[in-house]
Amino acid sequence: MNNNQIIEPKTEYRVYRNGELNATDFQILTKLYLPIIRANAFALISSLWNEDSNKREHFALMNGIGIDGGELYQARLKLEGVGLVQTFQNEKEMVTYLLTKPLSATSFFSNGLMSEILLEMVGETKYLELSKELLPSDYDFSLLTDTTHDFLEVYSINQQNITNQQDIIKQVQTGIPDEKQVQSLKDDNLDFKLMLDILSSSFVNIDDIKKNHDLFVSTKLLYGIDEMTMTKLVEQATNLTNNHFDMQKFKLLVSRNNQTDFKTAKTNPVKNTTTNEYQFDNEEQQLIKTAKNYAPLVFLNALKKEKNGYATSSEERVISQLVERMVLKTDVINMLIYLLLVDYNYPTLNKNLVDTIANDWSQNHIQTAEQALKQIKTRDSKINAEKSKRRQKSKQNVKLNVRETLPDWAKDQPHTPQTSVSNNIKEKKLIAEKLKKFNEKK
Repeated sequence: MNNNQIIEPKTEYRVYRNGELNATDFQILTKLYLPIIRANAFALISSLWNEDSNKREHFALMNGIGIDGGELYQARLKLEGVGLVQTFQNEKEMVTYLLTKPLSATSFFSNGLMSEILLEMVGETKYLELSKELLPSDYDFSLLTDTTHDFLEVYSINQQNITNQQDIIKQVQTGIPDEKQVQSLKDDNLDFKLMLDILSSSFVNIDDIKKNHDLFVSTKLLYGIDEMTMTKLVEQATNLTNNHFDMQKFKLLVSRNNQTDFKTAKTNPVKNTTTNEYQFDNEEQQLIKTAKNYAPLVFLNALKKEKNGYATSSEERVISQLVERMVLKTDVINMLIYLLLVDYNYPTLNKNLVDTIANDWSQNHIQTAEQALKQIKTRDSKINAEKSKRRQKSKQNVKLNVRETLPDWAKDQPHTPQTSVSNNIKEKKLIAEKLKKFNEKK
């Protein structure tokens, strides 16, 4: 993806809103989003919220904010990245912007990605100040009696209507992620009972820990932290005065613990039970073993290092977001990383491409590294077959003309394979060898 584009001044655009911005929303934008998106993007989103849906040229927008086409494009990218703007374009190149309200303070601080980047931008002291200022205070309901009525006490449902309307309900529900699959990812990953057993003999409020089950699942998935280490971090993040667990402090401790050193973060070893079923060679089996044994951020950093590069903060956020969705297991995510960085030989991970492939694999129920590799090989075989057909057809059409126009010295010369293909194969083998050594060190 080219992030150095410009927006032409004469390009038309129009604005639509997904809701209305109120005073609380604007406070969230100012205090939580502004440190992330910076001044130009903040000026852009403020200006867009004040416009109607009439067509305009971008020139007026640039002139009002005081930025050029390149700066406008960068500002728009930042707004898209944090979910404040969706950009659409038709065949006539007219742009439509759909504005989305900012997250509530609770949703913002519960979002691992947004919390992480805000912490990175403002520092620990300011981060904690903002959380105390904007998050609602907990109220102790333990001394009160719950007199709330449940659904069936208030509403009466016609059984005949329920039967007749099932098709409509199912139509809507098809777009909802499979909760059983998400739950299986949670259950397979974290030994939550072990954590509770360890913490039950400590000063930590166990009810607080139970409420944050998903936080611990995503933390282990993302960083590969084991349960023993996690319980120590939980204790450090618990207030000694009231024994309550501080989620924000826990995130800070995890961030510190994993900011610079990824070498020790390894997931629980997984026995290879299905590899032979697909008849993979030794290099492929080694790749699968590595994908199963390492957390995604560890795998990403190791792979980029073997390619003499480094994992960017945006790449880490893309993988963090994918892990937190819990639609793919970590070994499948690692295979996705391998596909893009090694098989496709891309220098960096592109968010749109990652989301597209992850969505496709989720819909096709890819649940293991073996299934992911089989999917990759099947797709590669189809692509190669199509390319071969196109080459043969092209040769049949132009062979005679090309032959007649070639000089004598160029005829009947031995064919030299393309070096790019050869080099790519060599690079894959080299990376496979390095991954093997990397896996054997642990």
